[in-house]
Amino acid sequence: MYYNRPVSSRRRFEEELGPAWRREARPSFDNMDYIVAILLPQMLHGLVFGATLGLLALGLTVIFGLLGVMNIAHGELFMLGAYFGIAVIGLTQSFWVAVILAPLHVGVVGALMEVLTLRPLYRREPLYGLILTFGLALALREIVREIWGGDMRRIMEPITGSVPLLGMIYPRYRLFLLAASLLLLLAIWLFFTKTRAGIIVRAAVQDAEMLDGLGVNVPRVFTLTFAGSAALAALAGLLLAPIFTVVPTMGVEMILLAFIVVILGGMGSLGGSVLAALVIGEAQSLFSLWMNPQRVAIAIFAIMIFVLIVRPRGFFGREGVLE
Repeated sequence: MYYNRPVSSRRRFEEELGPAWRREARPSFDNMDYIVAILLPQMLHGLVFGATLGLLALGLTVIFGLLGVMNIAHGELFMLGAYFGIAVIGLTQSFWVAVILAPLHVGVVGALMEVLTLRPLYRREPLYGLILTFGLALALREIVREIWGGDMRRIMEPITGSVPLLGMIYPRYRLFLLAASLLLLLAIWLFFTKTRAGIIVRAAVQDAEMLDGLGVNVPRVFTLTFAGSAALAALAGLLLAPIFTVVPTMGVEMILLAFIVVILGGMGSLGGSVLAALVIGEAQSLFSLWMNPQRVAIAIFAIMIFVLIVRPRGFFGREGVLE
């Protein structure tokens, strides 16, 4: 089906179908056929990508709000999720086992990063953490190259086939990915708003010293939160791996988009990050219909600049306070 192919423009679509089709069926293409065959699937692709991007951006938002660290290595944790998933699948032949084990292993890596590298820098200027995480990103990338090599890898979709949807045929795995991502986003919101552990994390964001005075082990809260954010990034990387190619540099583009989402949503705003992720996902997917990749990136930055001019704190920013 044509809507499953990366179509860059209407002209390319018409050229693939041939002159006879353009002569006989052009009027229908100008109406519903274009919407059903091209526009609607592309919008669904954007929604799927935006929901998964929200998982990555939420971890980044929580780390920044809690620790005040712009974690450049968050994209490499995303990448590690895909590679750890490849390793687990190679041992167990099960994608679903990898969905459980890979994020747990990356969460352990995240905990070690926080304890061994970031914790000594909490009382220093934010620039120290920025430089440190940039170095960690480079190191993790090279470690992955040494272990798995630099060749492109793929993870097969665990759910195959397609289903009829709104007059088109859409892949089952993408629908699963959309549903799973939305459920995870809802679960994260419930965790931060309805559970005692989530309230403790939010309290640590607002006043860690006061929380320490109440007898809470704040360093442990920091470590567990960083580990959870790392596991969330890894889960996003593994879930997207069957759609995208797995390479050591796959986290570079994603971390850039994640930072744009965090900035647009507002520093420290969970709801803003989710909304911004959906906006960026849809924008990137729809712009790719009519623009080349370089212009799509420019358009995404233009959206960010426009929003920041109108609302300098983003959609729901409140100076680093989790909403």
